[in-house]
Amino acid sequence: MTKPNKILVTLPFPKEMITSFDACVKRMEGLGYEVVLDSRARALKEDELLEYAPELVADICSTDAWTRKALEAAPNLKVISRMGVGYDSIDVPAATEKGVGVTITVAANAPDVAEYAFTMMLALSRKLKEADKLVRGGEWKKVFSHSLYNKTLGIIGLGNIGKRVAKLTCGFDMKIIAYDQYKDEAYARENGIMYCSLEDLVKESDIISIHAPLMEETKGLISEAQFDMMKPTTIVINCARGGIVDEEALYQALKDGKIMDAGLDVFEDEPVKMDNPLLTLDNVIVSPHTAGMTREGRSHLVEIAFQNAIDVIEGKAPRGLVNPEIFK
Repeated sequence: MTKPNKILVTLPFPKEMITSFDACVKRMEGLGYEVVLDSRARALKEDELLEYAPELVADICSTDAWTRKALEAAPNLKVISRMGVGYDSIDVPAATEKGVGVTITVAANAPDVAEYAFTMMLALSRKLKEADKLVRGGEWKKVFSHSLYNKTLGIIGLGNIGKRVAKLTCGFDMKIIAYDQYKDEAYARENGIMYCSLEDLVKESDIISIHAPLMEETKGLISEAQFDMMKPTTIVINCARGGIVDEEALYQALKDGKIMDAGLDVFEDEPVKMDNPLLTLDNVIVSPHTAGMTREGRSHLVEIAFQNAIDVIEGKAPRGLVNPEIFK
């Protein structure tokens, strides 16, 4: 009987964007594996994974829906290697029960996501969207905006991405405060960052940038109560996960002038539905979960994801292993 050797790859973007992709595939083939690239160029749903599951040794993916049902249909699966850091699309307890490793690409896209979040801060504070619209509409009018200099930036989630965002503020003389359940006191002290409660952060911040993972504790973390405490000039940036922010409460806060602007790269339901009321507001910049999408960053991320898969298959625990107990 032939030993299962298939490795599924699901890229949410054209493989031509990844300069290192062919080399990664050749390396896997050299180790004796058959690499299957799904042609849909998006994450796979549960029923779509079931088509591949019985023969798979590994899935190198974005946000494929590895539910308990899908995992039970994959008796030979050794690893789900995420190209990214969120893993809320995977039933990790079920994977652990089956001895399937779940890996993430720790910090691989942190510079790109941080850069994107900071771009949103600048675009919103300096009113670039409004200025562009005026000129295209034939109006040559001055647009008054807000400077980032000397403002207070509140970072929710001072992990790899949050720390990168903090680093980008040098030169803007910003005060940085942070809220995180898992504090890196040494880093904060060395970089002049003050940890505070969530309540103090939302009250004091001029800009709030969210970089926390979506977990039970962070779902709906920013809701009506938090928006009610914010300044009317506050800008909220979310390049993390949509479920962290209550979208209905955000819509009302923006509509009623409780806060000034929002920059959203993520939504609770993706792709975002066209009847989402947030899309009707002028004081919102939206994008399709694309903060980490640079050619340089994606190539690096894919390389790490392939290496993580190899490590777990060979019985090694890579840095990004979410469930190290599979080796105990």
